[in-house]
Amino acid sequence: MQIELHQLELRYAGLRAAEPARQRRLLSSLCEVGQQVPVVVVAAPAGRYVLIDGYARVEILGKLGRDTVEATVWPLSESEALIARFHLEGCARSTLEQAWLIEHLAKDEGLSLDEIARRLCRSKSWVSRRLGLRKALWPQVQDKVAAGQIPPQAAMKYLLPLARANGAHARTLVAGLGKERISVRQMGRLFAAYRAADPVGRARLCESPLLFLQVEAHAERAVKDQAQGIARLISDLGAIAGLCGRARRRALADISVEEFAVAHERIVSALRSARGAAATLDAEIMARLPDDRARAAQSGLCPARQGQRDTSDCTGPRDLAQHGPGDPA
Repeated sequence: MQIELHQLELRYAGLRAAEPARQRRLLSSLCEVGQQVPVVVVAAPAGRYVLIDGYARVEILGKLGRDTVEATVWPLSESEALIARFHLEGCARSTLEQAWLIEHLAKDEGLSLDEIARRLCRSKSWVSRRLGLRKALWPQVQDKVAAGQIPPQAAMKYLLPLARANGAHARTLVAGLGKERISVRQMGRLFAAYRAADPVGRARLCESPLLFLQVEAHAERAVKDQAQGIARLISDLGAIAGLCGRARRRALADISVEEFAVAHERIVSALRSARGAAATLDAEIMARLPDDRARAAQSGLCPARQGQRDTSDCTGPRDLAQHGPGDPA
């Protein structure tokens, strides 16, 4: 059924975390093909409806200037609808969002932990652990999670252990992020660097987390550019080897002796040019390699001279002239 947006009551917007990437995909889909999945509502007095599921769709439709939304009305109470939505979603929502729902059921709906565990088909310890997580993360972090600045996975996987280990450092780090959006990967890097640093380094990291991420990103780009340069050089050297093999095959199979004789001067000139370019390339690369590796590579490619051989035991021309080839001596 079609419901006008002003008829909706958005009571449970705080139970969901903003997901900017998902909202961008949803905006693109709504602009291209329109609304495909109806939102879920339950009836409220005075011809109004409480929105249970579909807060992102309703927000985007409002920004697009739409007046109505396609909705499905569940014949349930609000708490039963929220629990039904939990079962339908399964593990699609983060642990922190599950904690928000449990806190709402316990605080606003007046359900006991045993009743919540029974209704959600979970153990009492499962419910209790999520309530503990809700209390362990202070409101500032939860506000940033709800606004989409910190992903729920990053808050649960990294900020929570940091808060339990050193609450002051965790608060300083979150304050240092400001309004900057951070990814799970970036938060994981901050957490890994914090664990590996000494006390002074940990304090500096928490005070300037964005600066650390900028420096690390710059270093990563430099390493990536260097790796790409080495890969290009190795690819070029491989291409040179391939060209040498192709030229050898043509010289042996595709060109006759008569053609060699006709183009003798041009072939010799091109061969000298190729030798000079290869020698220059070899010298410049070897000069940039460490001494021990350069010597090892050079010894494998260009064997050094063996020096003058001792010819004292060899038969010389004078001996042959004196004795003759058939002389027993």
